[in-house]
Amino acid sequence: MNKSLKMLMAAAFLSLPIVANAQTENPRGIYKMTTLTGKMGEVKAPFEQYKICTDSVTLMVSERAAFFSISNNDHRVLNYTGEQPTSEADKSPLIYDSNDKQFKLKWWSTYTHHIHFPNNDWCIEKYESGKYTEKSKPFFDALTGASDVDASNPLTGTWRFIGYVDELRDVKRELLKLHEQYDKSKYFNSFFVFAPKYLTMLIQNGGVVDKIYYNGKKSYKCGNMTRQVKWLSKDRIAVEEHIDYRTDWMILERVTDGTPPLSHIASQFVSKTR
Repeated sequence: MNKSLKMLMAAAFLSLPIVANAQTENPRGIYKMTTLTGKMGEVKAPFEQYKICTDSVTLMVSERAAFFSISNNDHRVLNYTGEQPTSEADKSPLIYDSNDKQFKLKWWSTYTHHIHFPNNDWCIEKYESGKYTEKSKPFFDALTGASDVDASNPLTGTWRFIGYVDELRDVKRELLKLHEQYDKSKYFNSFFVFAPKYLTMLIQNGGVVDKIYYNGKKSYKCGNMTRQVKWLSKDRIAVEEHIDYRTDWMILERVTDGTPPLSHIASQFVSKTR
């Protein structure tokens, strides 16, 4: 388990269990589905899917091109159960062969016409840690706060997106409103993570990864769009955005509390289940 993930667990009060047997641990960490056993037997995972397993919530991440969706698909914490159900009537999901490197999820499928999932039979998904696609690695680095730091460019790092202002001349007055409304706004827990090669936008339900090109500290380019950056202070910037033939400014504030974005996002899923 890498250092950043350990920091994530600590920050979110997600302590790791004491282990007695390497194959009967509760899975904790980030895992990628590598095989699926179902209607067509055991096959290589037919889609890119990850599980983020913690003591408080299990989040599923699905990868589609450069977009990644986050969901509480399992609605439960994944803990070791053993391979066999308690009775023939018990169709509860099972977790086994599990430790910090891998686990198997066995679940009862009632899909009638799915190409891979059987109907009224068990389906087995195997997950392994440390497995990422080239596109997903920057996303998880941003999510867990493990993105590289480029000291020569002050834009690098994690920034909280708190909202828009129309005019920078009114920014001081508008900032007070943004802070008052932030917790209840649609921008709550939205982050921009600038890394030397990638820009990742993270929101509670997912994010996108784009290649980024810096022009010093005054602008950056994603795709064909160049965005101007105005520095309001050392840890606060305004980023130009053109919307419907007008110019607005996104206000970003640097996250300096050392807490990875995943901790903030996961806490929202936890709070919704209570």
